[in-house]
Amino acid sequence: MFRKLVYLALACLPLGCAGENRGLAPVSGTVYMNDKPLANASVIFTPVEDNVRVGVGSTDKNGQYRLTSFQTNDGARIGKHTVTIRAYEVPDGPLKPADDMSLSRGKMLTPAKYSKADTSGLTGTVENKNNVIDFKLTN
Repeated sequence: MFRKLVYLALACLPLGCAGENRGLAPVSGTVYMNDKPLANASVIFTPVEDNVRVGVGSTDKNGQYRLTSFQTNDGARIGKHTVTIRAYEVPDGPLKPADDMSLSRGKMLTPAKYSKADTSGLTGTVENKNNVIDFKLTN
């Protein structure tokens, strides 16, 4: 019986390590545009450290987002990030798959400077805790 328990414990070790040691922490917050919550915006945290996966999220109707790197809402890499945010008008009609060649976006609602890492001026530092990072964008 003891031997079976040891084998079971050894078999479970790789499973426990799969999601750990990625250096991630939860990140959430609210994005505002001219002091109003910004809905349907993409939020991208790009680590300053090279070759590290970005954290991405989308805002809901209240402007709130949560970041994902590997699994839903697992957060972003601990450290400093440049941040880009962009929102487009949502076209009328049924939603289309992202790979649909006829997909067209509406007008960009956020100033173009926020959509590029080198011009956004937005940064975020992810610490080893539950991070709440809000952004206040202006025209």
